[in-house]
Amino acid sequence: METTFNKRKIEGKTAVVVGGGISGASVCYALSQRKIKTILLESESSPATQASGNPIGVVYPFLTKHKTKESEFSYLAYRYFLELWEALDLGIHVPHKDGIHFLLETSSAYDRYSNAIKSHQIPADTVLIKKEKHSNFDSLYFQKGKAISPIALTKELLRLANPELKFNSPLLRWQPSETDGKNPDDGTLICQTETESISANYLFLTQGYQFTNDPKLRWIPMKQVRGQIANIPGSICKNETSILYGDYITAELNGERVLGASFDEFHLEKEPRTKETIMMWEGLQKHLANVISEDQAIDLKNFGTRVSYRTQSQDRHPVVGKLPNVSELDTTVKYQNLFRKNGKPFQIPYFESVGILNGLGSRGLTHALLAGEILVNQITNQTMDNSKLTMEIPEHIIQSLKPDRFLLRMWKRDQLT
Repeated sequence: METTFNKRKIEGKTAVVVGGGISGASVCYALSQRKIKTILLESESSPATQASGNPIGVVYPFLTKHKTKESEFSYLAYRYFLELWEALDLGIHVPHKDGIHFLLETSSAYDRYSNAIKSHQIPADTVLIKKEKHSNFDSLYFQKGKAISPIALTKELLRLANPELKFNSPLLRWQPSETDGKNPDDGTLICQTETESISANYLFLTQGYQFTNDPKLRWIPMKQVRGQIANIPGSICKNETSILYGDYITAELNGERVLGASFDEFHLEKEPRTKETIMMWEGLQKHLANVISEDQAIDLKNFGTRVSYRTQSQDRHPVVGKLPNVSELDTTVKYQNLFRKNGKPFQIPYFESVGILNGLGSRGLTHALLAGEILVNQITNQTMDNSKLTMEIPEHIIQSLKPDRFLLRMWKRDQLT
């Protein structure tokens, strides 16, 4: 894959990426395309141990009846995922099954998604309305939507990016060096782990809910969401494609399927809850009784369960962009005064070489690759020019992802101190 970039500006630069899940791997890959030396810090002993460690995940876009910035980004991210999947031949190394059915069980659901296809101008070779044979319901059918191994995808992206991997190395703190801010090309950052101090030109924060340990990030309104899945033998169900119906049942990969997923933002126990597995199984029986093999003996106690945590932003839209430096905000500038004569505009100062990618929620597999590309482009100011990838991202979508939006809301509500 051939890329072009400004070699003079990035020659000899070093980036530190914090977090070894799908988000961090996506940032590492985007950095590798710009030939930037990359160090990946991961607090665990291996990559993809949290939400990215689930055995099977699904890739499909979030759509709304009328185009919104959230649905527009999600659809673009889905297209980008598929383009990169083909360009890198990811299917050779990442276990997967094509085909996602999203059931339209009510007239309102049919109305929403049939209009979503029109408003987003999605071609028939990407999605169409089709009967799902086991339920006989109409469904949105994403022909190239995928059930994949998140672990395998994360590891393959890291193999392609080839960063220097430092496991069991949580980032304890970071700060700009004395030269930072004087010359953007000369500025460096000091990143401190338990064992060493690392000097870098760029810092990318993708560490999920561990961001709350960083005092420079605590103003961003994000919360931890608990999800539980059941890992079941592949022979229990008959579906060849993944089916979504509120919960979901994946296609079979390597002899197993995933039944998921619960959602809880209030009670965050690490231990699996038997009642949630029962509820998911009963939901499958209710919506897709015909998909369950009749000759299989079912014992829910034998289902494997896994609990993982996702980080979700206040508005459920990803947080992707240059990190504001809240400590340097001029909080004397009030929103109410802006409407008066000679009212001062609200200026947001930044850590120019620090970016954040977080709040992907339950669609990290779909959104991470494009989010990583957008973020690296912003921080390094180096656009990847790749003839195999045709994606263009509208500026209003990039703006909608920035963490700035939370500061602006706080400013308008006079919540800044």
